[in-house]
Amino acid sequence: MNQPVRNARAAARIGASACPHDCPSTCALDVEIVDGSTIGRIRGAADNDYTSGVICAKVARYAERVHHEDRLLTPLRRRGRKGTGAFVPISWDDALDITAEALLRAEQRHGAQSVWPYYYAGTMGLVMRDGINRLRHAAALRPGSARSPVPIRARCRNPI
Repeated sequence: MNQPVRNARAAARIGASACPHDCPSTCALDVEIVDGSTIGRIRGAADNDYTSGVICAKVARYAERVHHEDRLLTPLRRRGRKGTGAFVPISWDDALDITAEALLRAEQRHGAQSVWPYYYAGTMGLVMRDGINRLRHAAALRPGSARSPVPIRARCRNPI
């Protein structure tokens, strides 16, 4: 666990960062920077009272996930029957258009409640997590709108 991604010949420098997970701990990190596009080991910041040089296993293995040879770097669209494993790369613009069109079709067929977003922050911070609001506003799915299944009085907001 937390193995070096590459056998770095030169000593990596250490950069300060913060954990991207949306848990209440907000851990400070020491990240090995191998080169301009590669990170090495990640540890809790030694000079932080909470982390004291230790970090959870999810974050400690970030470099393995980020630099893994099987990591998807571009959207893929299925070609052929489901289960055949045949995919072709497509652009991000095409992927977003396909997704938006599918959500709009579902809304037209089954009502706005069929595309109501699931709110879970997971590894996302506030900006990424709340980015789904852009879709809600674009599709007029705001609570209380004519197409929304949620009345205004039921709307809730997370405190910042």
